[in-house]
Amino acid sequence: MRTPSNDLAARLASGAAIVVVTVVFGALGGWWFTLLVAVVIARTTYELWRLLSRAGYQPSLAVALGTAAAAFIGVRLPNLFIFIPALTLVLLVSLARQLQRAQARTFGDWAVSFAGGFYLGWTGGHLAELIVLPPDGRWWLALTLATLWSADSMAYVFGRLLGRHKLAPAISPGKTWEGYIAGVIASTVAGVILGLFAPFGAPVGAIAGILVGALSPLGDLIESMIKRQAHAKDSGNLIPGHGGLFDRIDSLLWASVVVTYVAVIASGTFQFP
Repeated sequence: MRTPSNDLAARLASGAAIVVVTVVFGALGGWWFTLLVAVVIARTTYELWRLLSRAGYQPSLAVALGTAAAAFIGVRLPNLFIFIPALTLVLLVSLARQLQRAQARTFGDWAVSFAGGFYLGWTGGHLAELIVLPPDGRWWLALTLATLWSADSMAYVFGRLLGRHKLAPAISPGKTWEGYIAGVIASTVAGVILGLFAPFGAPVGAIAGILVGALSPLGDLIESMIKRQAHAKDSGNLIPGHGGLFDRIDSLLWASVVVTYVAVIASGTFQFP
């Protein structure tokens, strides 16, 4: 028999496991971290496919995974110059396959498959790219996690205590402007504190904190919009007490995009290493 205490224990244990796995693979860096992110994105793409199916579409898992892989590789390995050819191949093959179906909603089904895969692959590629950015990608990963977790925690606390004005009531009724502002402040403070010890410095940490706090909620709202259309509370049940992987990384994906470009600009180059 499940009880609230059992659910809490499962949630804490799962949360601790997530932290340990992230820290270990982040410390290993390079291809180990890239492999972890690739597996996570593949699973998240599957969860998105299930949500879209529940929302009334007939999405193609093959199209979603193929597009996600092309976008992921394009961001993570830009010097291979295979992003455009790979994406073109996915486009041609998937569209040809959809033409064979020739049903009323064929194009809509293809479009959500392609767009969903691209969204996850593109943002996930930035998460994987963080770990190899100069001068030490582990600091950029730490900045991403510290600012995001600070923003999420304080947004939740202050939203519950002081929240009066809804941020996006039609999509996520629990989010408030008060919580949002508290999240931006908290992520900025976290960025400054980490920057005092990191090679990028406090000013860069502050800029990253402001942007992460301001923009990372987009990821949460996008997933909430999809789940609402699918009439689903969670994206899956893979993680006890936490739902699916998509539920855990929705905001992290956008935070990683933000910090990646902060890192690229701070390092003085607009090209990935």
